[in-house]
Amino acid sequence: MDMSMEAIGHEDGEPAVSSSEDDLPKNRFELELEFLQSLASPAYVHHLATSGILQSPSFIAFLRYLQYWKRPEYAKYISYPHCFFFLDLLIHNEPFRREMANVGFRNFVHEQQFYSWQYRSARLYGNGLATTPETSDTTEPSDTDPSISNSTVPTI
Repeated sequence: MDMSMEAIGHEDGEPAVSSSEDDLPKNRFELELEFLQSLASPAYVHHLATSGILQSPSFIAFLRYLQYWKRPEYAKYISYPHCFFFLDLLIHNEPFRREMANVGFRNFVHEQQFYSWQYRSARLYGNGLATTPETSDTTEPSDTDPSISNSTVPTI
C-alpha cells in the first residue's frame, strides 16, 4: 500500500494540522476541562513527568493553548482552581517540570497543597466546633439548659 507524504503529513515529516472544526472531537470541551483539572493533582503531574511528556515542546505548546480556560467565561466551570497554578508552573518553570519526576518532590508539593487548602478552609469557614485556647473559657450550652427549647430543633 503506497501512501504519499501528502496523506500522512507535510513533506518534512510534521503531522498535518487540520483547521476544520469537523475534525475536532464533539466532546472537546469536556476533554479539555477534565485534563486541565487533572493538573491540580500532584500525583498526575508526577505521572506526566515520569512518562517524559513534560519535556515535549508540543506538549508545552498544548499547555499554553489551555490558558484560555483562565478567562471568566470558561473558568466558571473549574472545580479545582489549583490546576491554573500548576498549569503556569508547567508552562514557565522547567525546573518544576523536571523535579516533579521525583517522588519526594511530588510528596512535598502535595503536602503544600494540603496546607494551602487547610489554611483557606479555616479562613473561609472558621474552625467549626473545635475549641481553641481563646474559646476554651466559654461553655457550650447543655441539653438541660432551660433557655434552649426543643421547638427550635428542626424535624426531618
